[in-house]
Amino acid sequence: MTTILTVLHDSPYGSEKTYNALRIALALQEHADTPIRQRLFLMSDAVVAALSGQHTPDLSYHIGQMLEILMAQGVEVHLCKTCCQMRGVDESRLIEGAQISTLVELSRFTLGSDKVIHV
Repeated sequence: MTTILTVLHDSPYGSEKTYNALRIALALQEHADTPIRQRLFLMSDAVVAALSGQHTPDLSYHIGQMLEILMAQGVEVHLCKTCCQMRGVDESRLIEGAQISTLVELSRFTLGSDKVIHV
């Protein structure tokens, strides 16, 4: 089984980097010929992508819904603890299934991955 870690740094709606990273993750889930294990690790402003209750009426995409779809498909979503603390984000405000993790866990995820993508 191939393990893929994607580390996101950019805010969910300030550019299309987070949107495109999630599109790639969705495509990998859909088109993999062999089983894969994906993890997403949100850092910096990307942590706000996992906030529940976001409203995006003027956009054709919804980052929170994309994360929910990925988690329903078994993709793990982790958020940097320090980045969350700096932005006042705690687990009570997150989409169900997203979890706050540490740099130690990111290090383990990186070492245990076959491929690492930084966005």
